[in-house]
Parts: sequence; C-alpha cells; structure tokens
Amino acid sequence: MKNIPKVSITIPLYNCESHIRETIDSVLAQTFSDFELIIIDDQSTDHSYHIAKSYDDPRIRVIKNIKRQGFFGNWNACLEFMTGTYCKLLPHDDTLETTCLEKQVQILDEFPEVVLVHNARKIIDPNGRVLTLRRLKESSGIKDSNSSLREIVRSGTNPIGEPASVMFRRKTKEQIGPFSNEDMYSIDIDYWSRLLAKGKKYYIDEILSSFRVWPDSASVKLFGSQSKSMRAFFQRLEKLNPETIQPADVCIGTIKSIILEIARGGFYGWMKLKNK
Repeated sequence: MKNIPKVSITIPLYNCESHIRETIDSVLAQTFSDFELIIIDDQSTDHSYHIAKSYDDPRIRVIKNIKRQGFFGNWNACLEFMTGTYCKLLPHDDTLETTCLEKQVQILDEFPEVVLVHNARKIIDPNGRVLTLRRLKESSGIKDSNSSLREIVRSGTNPIGEPASVMFRRKTKEQIGPFSNEDMYSIDIDYWSRLLAKGKKYYIDEILSSFRVWPDSASVKLFGSQSKSMRAFFQRLEKLNPETIQPADVCIGTIKSIILEIARGGFYGWMKLKNK
C-alpha cells in the first residue's frame, strides 16, 4: 500500500521551458522531504514536459493532460491530485526557499485551528533578480477569519500572496470545492477567502518564496482590468459576509485597488524597458 505523503505540491505546467527546471529544483532542495510533487502538463508546445520528465526522483509524478484544459481547468486538475495532509499549488515559474515547507508544516502541525499559512515573498524578474519584497505590516502569528477577510478587502489587493507562498489543509480544500473560473486575476485570493471562511490564518514574516514577473506573464497581460476584477471580488465577498464586510470596506478597497493598479502600470512599464 502506497504511503500518503505529508505534503502534496502540484505544478500546473504550460510552456515554461525557461523556468520549470528552477521551480522543480527549488522543491527538491527542501529541508522537509515528506512530499510528493505532481506536475500536470497542459499540452505544452515547447520542451517543458520533457524537462519535467527528465527527473529521476520517486517523489515526482508527471502527467500530461489528454487534451488542453486551459488555465482554470489545469489549476483545478492540480487540486484533484492533492492527497497529502497539507497542500501547495506552485506556479511553473515561481520558487521556494529551502525551508519553506518545513516552516509551513510546523505551523499547521502546531495550530489545528489554522486552515492556511502564508509568508512574505520576493518579487523577481525573468533572470531571478529581486525587484522588491512583499511583506505585511504585522508580525508572525495567527489572525481570525473575520479580521483576515476584512483585511483582504481593505487592502485593495491580495495580502495573502500568490500560491507559492501559501500552504493549506487538504480537508479544508475538500470542503470548499474547486477554484472559481469567474476571473483569472482574483482566482487565488478568492480561493484563500473561501478557505478563511473555515478557519484562521497564520502569517510567517519571513521570505520563503519567490513570485516571478516578466513581460509575458499572466499578471502583466491582465493589466488594465485588475482594479475592476478586485472590485467585483470585494462585492461578492461582501454579499457572502455581510456581518463582517461593510460597504465602506468595499469602497476603501476599491479606491486602493485603483491606486495600486496605476502604480503597477508604472512598474510594468519599467520592467518591459529593462528587459528589452
């Protein structure tokens, strides 16, 4: 009988031959070793699938979709293959620091009321150079569900972080269903919010993962629709949590999202010039 690993890590892979090796290597370099790494290739047309298949490690399983599932379909396929006690979805061009799994597992083991743990992270360019750091203005520790949801709306953005920075419980995953296909930009924060409706979060104020931004990445391509996406998401969250989130919270979050989008536009413009 196959032993179920403590952690399931899944990578939704599509046409990322330039970075997938670095992403996989960051998983194999972890100080915590009781994990499975499942890579689901969505009919890549470059060498991504062959690079993933080249690894000889019993913890790695590479699957190719019979037909293309697209962004939402492949992310949800990743959820279905998570069988470990704890779960992490790792985008194909992001990376983990060597102690990421160890420290996140330790928190979820110690605090059963916590449904997700997240950390501060680096924003890196295509060559791995650090562009900036993203960390919350709070120390490491637990925050209750209502405070966390209100913080999300009032921030105007995604304070929890991208998938590489988050680990969550499989049993909670099974309670809330798949990723929503309503909007690509808010797909992760929508999912984190649904997890948080089931319990508390723990923030680790330490850089434990990296989120890569490059001219052709999804974040850049979605520029111009981000504040609209966040406003719609905040309004949905208000309807689901009327006692926790007020219209004033949505207003504050919407204004901040517009300001952040303007700032992000300048950053993306600088990045494109830098990488010419």
